[in-house]
Amino acid sequence: MEHLVISYDLLVIMVGLAALSISLSWVLRTGEADVRNFCILYGLFTVVMVLTVLRKYLSLNVAGYSAWSWYVLTAVSILLNGGVIVATIHFLLAAYRIKARRPLMLASGLSMVIVYGLLLSPIGAHLDVDNKIIHFGVGYDIAELWYMTAFTFAMVLGWGWLHRVWSKDRRAFFLGLLIFASVGYLESLGSFLRFARAPQVTMAAQGEFLISSIPYALYGIFVIVYFLRFFVPASIEVDQLFEAFLGKYGITGREREIILKVFQGKSNADIAGELFLSIATVKTHLHNIYAKIGVDSRYDLLARIRSGQ
Repeated sequence: MEHLVISYDLLVIMVGLAALSISLSWVLRTGEADVRNFCILYGLFTVVMVLTVLRKYLSLNVAGYSAWSWYVLTAVSILLNGGVIVATIHFLLAAYRIKARRPLMLASGLSMVIVYGLLLSPIGAHLDVDNKIIHFGVGYDIAELWYMTAFTFAMVLGWGWLHRVWSKDRRAFFLGLLIFASVGYLESLGSFLRFARAPQVTMAAQGEFLISSIPYALYGIFVIVYFLRFFVPASIEVDQLFEAFLGKYGITGREREIILKVFQGKSNADIAGELFLSIATVKTHLHNIYAKIGVDSRYDLLARIRSGQ
């Protein structure tokens, strides 16, 4: 049964890596900052998944897998989970375009270093090598309280942002991410309450099923489909596109040229080179186009064009 769970986890990781790859391809192609920030948090969680599978595999198949190795991998996983939350907050603060997000991120990063320093100190965790048990202390309680507080803050930001993008193409993208995050939140809350009653974990418990892997995989499939459609040329005539869509928004001749290049899958650098413009000028034109059409990203623009609305 344990090996079947590992096989499932490996399949989930493959889906996650595929979703991450296509997201990164979109970032390299367009330079979209919000997708880049998404890749950071999704990539960190993927590493957490990899470490989870690695710990399971080592405990089941490697005779020399020591308690100290397990302890180190567990500590790294806990730290990365904290990093996922910080990356999620950064992603959402950037989506809100909050001007003070840099000091806020600095504060959250420093607070994470402090509380996880307490976790890794003698008052946070103690390894019983003989019995292969990690006993948690007050340092762990502080770190877990920080984690749940930061996670709650991220969830509030996320659901609040969904209201802002509900009428846009990105609604499905954010909704899927929030469902995935909500399952992880409930799973983390359950772990928080469980360890509050019994503040320890055994090496034998590494085979536990990670519930959040299900929405992680499903969301990964959605991300693949979501971005893949932008890499596939749409079956629409250019003249029809201009007359039926762009004519409604007062688009200038230069803006039409840039929209056509975007529609053809060109990056900002490609557009600048082909139209003999600077990249900064291309970005300015795109900003004006977004304002006229009522979108705030490249993939919202493409989705709106494809829908003809």
